[in-house]
Amino acid sequence: MGAMELFFVDGEISTQVEELAQFIGQQNQSAASFAAEVTQSSDPVQAVLTASQGVLPKVSEDKVEAAYNQLFAIAKTGESGIDGVAATVAKDISANAQSGVAGLRVLNNLYNLANAAQLAVFSEMVVLAVRVNMLPTLVPLVSQLPKLLSGWTGSAQQKADVVLELRNALDGAQLGNEAYATELVFLEAIGASDARAAKVATSAIVRFANLSAVCDLDALASLDSVQELSQGGQLGSAGELLNALLECDFEQWQKYASANADALKELGVDADKATDKIRLLTVASIAAEHLGEDVPFSKVSQAIGVEEDDIEMWIIDVVRSGLMQGKMNQVTRSLVPTRSTYRRFGADQWSLLAERLDQWKSSLESLQPVIGNAKLVAQQQAMQMAGQAQVTIKE
Repeated sequence: MGAMELFFVDGEISTQVEELAQFIGQQNQSAASFAAEVTQSSDPVQAVLTASQGVLPKVSEDKVEAAYNQLFAIAKTGESGIDGVAATVAKDISANAQSGVAGLRVLNNLYNLANAAQLAVFSEMVVLAVRVNMLPTLVPLVSQLPKLLSGWTGSAQQKADVVLELRNALDGAQLGNEAYATELVFLEAIGASDARAAKVATSAIVRFANLSAVCDLDALASLDSVQELSQGGQLGSAGELLNALLECDFEQWQKYASANADALKELGVDADKATDKIRLLTVASIAAEHLGEDVPFSKVSQAIGVEEDDIEMWIIDVVRSGLMQGKMNQVTRSLVPTRSTYRRFGADQWSLLAERLDQWKSSLESLQPVIGNAKLVAQQQAMQMAGQAQVTIKE
């Protein structure tokens, strides 16, 4: 019998089983005899599912997805359904798939068909992506993790295991920003109750200090789990580092870093990168205190310990990081910040925001008479023009 190019997932289940059994048998040059053996078994559905192990993952890329679609259609008719076989099938694919692209595509199809087994299938997607060096294909899923976690069936321990499995995989692929984002998901969704939470929080704090592209400190420091672990003294020197990142200006940071050099080194903090991060945060803090005001370059350069000639590049870096928006005036050599991000948005910041809203309200109220007068003048001018207007119709 020639090689089968097409699969049909409709018709009688016995026909589908026989067709897939013939295809599996062809992989070992025994299509007819194998198909007969499967169809004559007491449970043909289970027989073809078992026979597919180690065989279908090695099918050529142009046929593997169609073959698995037929397998899934058959599995749906079994006693345990898709969820009953999904974990086993996914593990087989992650271990034996010859094509990473096709394997991930099949696992994606299986994930969408499964319900209770989605967590297990996702885990095997990570395993396969690591094995075939295609982990970047899963990066878009990091932002979806909170939603995925809420929909997965499984214990908190199982969910935590999968999140950390993904974090470790991203870390191994040198995707530090994504690994950090995954740690934030763990700390928010899993929380401090997990025995590994303190270790994850410590890693996240160190990553924040080292990663130049990550500057939103409040996203980490405001997490309930991080605050609970820090207040409980479970973060040790990492908790002290977090407090320094939250509170220190550049001068204070230098003193802290000098006094705690050994502890920072043991944590894995890159001193130079952390110092540059403090410079960015310090500029943002200055901007937050002087919104709408002229801030001389000399003041900023003195605050972060760099030459005034270099300050424009540092301001550009702060803007690029998303910490601040504003304009630079090369003539007056000053910065006018229009927006800035606080390291920690607490009671003091809320009070300042309320004060600025009151000022804004007062400014609007003072403008109301001016706006009213302008409207009145405009109405009077319109009436005068209407009175002067004439329409002449020639007979």
